[in-house]
Amino acid sequence: MSDDPTTRDSPEQPRLWQVSIALVATPAQHEELMDRLADVLCPAPDHDGPCLMPWGMHSVDGDSLPPRRRAALLTEIAETNADPGEGGREAAPGTS
Repeated sequence: MSDDPTTRDSPEQPRLWQVSIALVATPAQHEELMDRLADVLCPAPDHDGPCLMPWGMHSVDGDSLPPRRRAALLTEIAETNADPGEGGREAAPGTS
């Protein structure tokens, strides 16, 4: 068993999580989203000491992914934004 406290199963103990978002966006939209996510995770970036909720963020250009991973992410995006008549969620504005 690891001594890493983020792996303990106590509901009160913080655990390590990974949140993944795949999107199709322009470079400018991507940068804006990254900035907005950072603001959500750390609303006061000039605070003293570490963030109350430790976090890290990275982004990968989809063109650098292996073809199968890229195809899987594009499928996930298509399924998430499916036409409601096809049993999926409603398409986001401007994506249909």
